[in-house]
Formats: sequence, C-alpha cells, structure tokens
Amino acid sequence: MDIDLRPARDEDIPELARLIAGIASYHESIDARARFDWDEIRAAPNWLPAILHRDHHAIWVADRGAGRLAGYLWVHLKRDHQGNLPKVRGYISQAYLDEDWRGQRLMRPMLELAYEWFRAKEIEVVTLMVFQRNWLGSTAWYKHGFEDWTHERRIELKPRVKPA
Repeated sequence: MDIDLRPARDEDIPELARLIAGIASYHESIDARARFDWDEIRAAPNWLPAILHRDHHAIWVADRGAGRLAGYLWVHLKRDHQGNLPKVRGYISQAYLDEDWRGQRLMRPMLELAYEWFRAKEIEVVTLMVFQRNWLGSTAWYKHGFEDWTHERRIELKPRVKPA
C-alpha cells in the first residue's frame, strides 16, 4: 500500500485525534507516571483546527488512503525568554505511528519535511522530549541523529497537610 506523506488538513482531524489519543495511551502504558487529561485529549477535534492554521506549528501525516492515517509528526517553534541561545528553536511536539506501521521508514521522510520547514524559518536547533521509559522512541530518536543534551528531573510532592 502506498503512503502519502503530506501536511495535515482539516479533514484529517478525526484521524489525528485518534492518533493523539494513541500516543497518550501508549505513554501511559509504558510509565505509570505519564498521565493525561483525557477530557482534553477527547476534545482534540475542537482544538486541532487552531493548531493546523498557526504559522508556528506544522503537522505532517502518513496518509494510507480512504481517510486513514498511519501516523503523524507535529512540530512547532519554541521561544525562549530566559536568555538561552538560540532564542527560537524547533521543537518536535509529538511523533507517532500506529504499531503496524512502525519500522516501515515513514518517520525519516516526515522528519526531512520538518527540517525543511524549520530551515525556511531560519531554525538551526531542534529539540524534543522523550519519556525515560520509552525505550522504543528513545532508540528511534538516536537513530535519527538526536543526542542527549539535557535531562529533565521530576518529583511528586505530597499534598500540604491542612491544619485541624
């Protein structure tokens, strides 16, 4: 089956919403600390149109035909206001392929489309975040040339005890 890699369109919103729920579900399944606001995830058809029409966001899809998507790559520009350089960098928000489509070499050409989009906006640095326990995703990003740069740390605070 031929896959068409192209920018997302409004008619892709139902499938994009399905895939966004898929990536959230996948992350929750690999790490109990990964939690998502499922009301917001279910509301994706309401907020995705704004994302698709912003000039600082871009989404590419792997269109398998008949209104079905195999996956997507969502990127945006991230502005820094804390003195870091570059002040604007590219950021990979989400990248996801349905399980049957993983390993089919679909992400690399979508990344090339994203890199061209970033270059057109004069972006020279691209970053992303990977859940620590996402071994599949982490390995894939290394294969795509990404390297460790920072390590985000996490602590869950106990609720404040209310005085009696």
